[in-house]
Amino acid sequence: MDYSKSKAAIAEQAALYTQKYKKYAWFHEPASLYDLDTLKLLQVRKITTYEPLKEFTSLKKLEFGTTDSSMTIPDLAGLEAAESLEHLSFISKSTIKKNIEALSKLKKLQSLQLFYVRHTLPDQLLAPLKSLKSVSFSKYNYDSQTVLPDSLETVSMSFDEIVNIPAFAPHQGVKQVSLGGQTCQLESLDSFRVFPEVEEIRLIAPKKLADLSYAAELRKLRVLDANFAAAADLSPFSGHGSIEEIRLRGSSVEQVHDMGVCPNLKTLYLEKSKLKSIEGIREQFPQLELLWIWETPLKDLQPLTGMHSLKNLDLTKLKPESWDFISTLTGLEVLDLCKTSFSDPGLLLELPRLKKLRLSGSNADPHSGVYKELEDAILNRNGELIH
Repeated sequence: MDYSKSKAAIAEQAALYTQKYKKYAWFHEPASLYDLDTLKLLQVRKITTYEPLKEFTSLKKLEFGTTDSSMTIPDLAGLEAAESLEHLSFISKSTIKKNIEALSKLKKLQSLQLFYVRHTLPDQLLAPLKSLKSVSFSKYNYDSQTVLPDSLETVSMSFDEIVNIPAFAPHQGVKQVSLGGQTCQLESLDSFRVFPEVEEIRLIAPKKLADLSYAAELRKLRVLDANFAAAADLSPFSGHGSIEEIRLRGSSVEQVHDMGVCPNLKTLYLEKSKLKSIEGIREQFPQLELLWIWETPLKDLQPLTGMHSLKNLDLTKLKPESWDFISTLTGLEVLDLCKTSFSDPGLLLELPRLKKLRLSGSNADPHSGVYKELEDAILNRNGELIH
């Protein structure tokens, strides 16, 4: 390993980085290259040791490579010398040949992106990283660790093939989990037992996900984002005291009654689902602020009557039996009635907070006097009526 040649190669990369980005207003050019807080290494062939990084005393963020490229990193020896490093990312499709163990010695590391690392990792590589809060895995290494750092809070596995979360040792600290690239293969939430305190679950198009029963065990869960899941049964959320946001666009959900009372639910996305009934919704979700139920088979919207908590409501393409309920939704700020059967703008004059309204494609007459009166009222609130 040649310290001086490696230092020169790293300094060359630092100079190229500075030259490329100094034209941007956000970039602060330091007095010396060795004062950079961020460094991108696009060429590493001449670097035989990363020990010279100890001279970059302000370095917080290090990236290897660039998108849509491949990189072979012959050796990570000496990387532990970057003692101030907090964020490390492999941006190129990366193969690390030797001394990947140097990663485990980065004591201040807070985030580690391994999504583009195209091979497995030594077991317990990450366990010593006592400051690590966020990690992303690839399909090649997501199941390589049996133990995760106690400090870890966020885990991402952004590839289509993910079927279950690996059998990590149970971890109380992980709060946020994201799975899937264009889709993911989960059929249930059972594997989340390894993260019993999880608060946010985001699944990308989990089209096989039919079983949400384990949600009942995740008592800290605040957010479930599972658009396009096959799920129909929402009873696992019955009486759930923590859930604040559910996204189940395109699901098989037909009704919400089985959810019982969810006292803290604020956001509910059920658009393009099989929703047929919202009976009891006002009593069940007393804090609900956002409800998107557009393009569903729903015909009866009367259960929304008097639901003053609602601020954002999307009913696009719905043709309910009656629109009388809408004048009682006095908390509404955003309302979408695009391509609906709605025809009486006068009902909306009773909504004092309404600032954004879409009526394009509805049955409302844009040339009527009451339509003009409504538009003026919204404009006086610095709002917008789209028609």
